[in-house]
Amino acid sequence: MPNSENHSGGLSKISNSRHYSFSVVVVLFIFSVAAVLPLLFSMMSIHLFRQRNVIMTVDRVAAKLSFEDIHNDYDFVQFSEGLKAMQKPPYIVFYDSSNLDIFLNHICNLEFIPNALSRLVAISFDTNSHMILQEKYPKIPSVVVDLDPIKESLEETYENRRYIIYQLVLLTRTRVCASLALRGINYWAMQQDSLWIENFESMNIEDRYSDQYMLFDTVGNEQLPEYKRMHGWICGSTYFVRGNPTTHQFFMQVDAFMRSHQSPDSSIMTYLCGHRNYKCHRLPRWIISSSDYFRGTRETTPVMIQVDSDQKEETKMELFQRANFIFRHDNGTCDRRAVHKLRDAVRLAFPEKLKTLGQNMYAEGLLTRLYYAYKHIFNVDRYNNKVFLTVHYTLI
Repeated sequence: MPNSENHSGGLSKISNSRHYSFSVVVVLFIFSVAAVLPLLFSMMSIHLFRQRNVIMTVDRVAAKLSFEDIHNDYDFVQFSEGLKAMQKPPYIVFYDSSNLDIFLNHICNLEFIPNALSRLVAISFDTNSHMILQEKYPKIPSVVVDLDPIKESLEETYENRRYIIYQLVLLTRTRVCASLALRGINYWAMQQDSLWIENFESMNIEDRYSDQYMLFDTVGNEQLPEYKRMHGWICGSTYFVRGNPTTHQFFMQVDAFMRSHQSPDSSIMTYLCGHRNYKCHRLPRWIISSSDYFRGTRETTPVMIQVDSDQKEETKMELFQRANFIFRHDNGTCDRRAVHKLRDAVRLAFPEKLKTLGQNMYAEGLLTRLYYAYKHIFNVDRYNNKVFLTVHYTLI
C-alpha cells in the first residue's frame, strides 16, 4: 500500500506539473501575441497610409493633365485625324527620354520588316525626345503629351516618387487610349522594348478576330506549372483596340480604377475583361509573349516578344546589349544582319534563366493550396483576377 500511495502521489505531481507547464505555455503565448499585435497593426497602418498617399497623389497630379486636356489638345486632334486616315490600324509606341535609345533600336528592328514601319506612329511624354525623333525620323507621325511639368511638381525626395510617376505614365496612356477609342480609331498600343522576330504585320491579327473589341497579350509560360494561377492575366505591353463606345468606356473605367486603387493598368484590364460585354480576347503566346518566354525551353519562337528587365542595376540598353538585341550602329544606321539573326539571338539570350527551368519560383505551402482549393470549390475569384489587382502592393 505505501508503494501504491507513493506511486499515486507521484502521478499527481506529474499531472500537476504538466498542468502548470501547459498554463505557462498558454500565458506566454497570450503575452507573445499581445506584444506582437501592436507591431503588426503598426506595420499595416504605415503601409496603408503609404498606399493611400500614393493613390491620392496619383489622383491629384493626374488632374493636371485630364482626359479632356488630352482629347481636346489641338496637336493631339491633328495627330488623331492622321491616324484615322491610315489604311490599317497604326502601331502606337509610347516613349520618353528614358527609353528613347530603345525606341530608336526598335525602329531599326522594324525597318527590315515589310510594311511595319509605315504603320508606326509615336507618342512621347516629353518634348526633348519628341524633337529628337522628329529630327531623325520626320516621316513617322508623332505627337507629344508632355508630362515633364507634372514630374517637376513632385520633389525628388517625395516618398515613392518613382512609382507615382510610373503610375502617372500608365494612366496617361490609358487616357490616350480612351480618347482614340472615342474617336472610333482602331489601333495597336505597343512598347519600344518589344522584339519582332517575324513579320507580325503580315498576319493581319485584327482581321482574324474581327468579332472581338480588344486583343491582349498575357503573362506566363505554358511549360512552367507555377503560372497556372496566372492563366489569362494580361501583360499589357501589346494590345489591339477597336475604337467604339464600349472600348472608350472600358478605358475610362481603367482610368477611374487607377485613381482609387494601387493597381497597374494590366491587372485592372484583366479584371474588367471578366465582363463578357467588353469582348476581350487573349492572344496565344506563340504570337506575342512576355519575358516569361525566356524561362522556358524556347523550342517555339514567338512572332513578338516583350523584353522586361529584372535587374535593377542594369539599364534596358545594357540588357539588350548583353542579349545581342542591338539593331542600330553607333552612327545611327540600322544593322540588317542583326535583325536577320534575331531568332538565334532570342534562343541563346539569358542563359541564366534556363538554369531555373526545373525550379518552381512560386512554390506554394499547404495553407496557400488550401486557400485556392476553397476558392475553387465555392467559385470565388476563380481566375484570381482580384488577386492580380494586389500585385503592386509590395512595391511601396
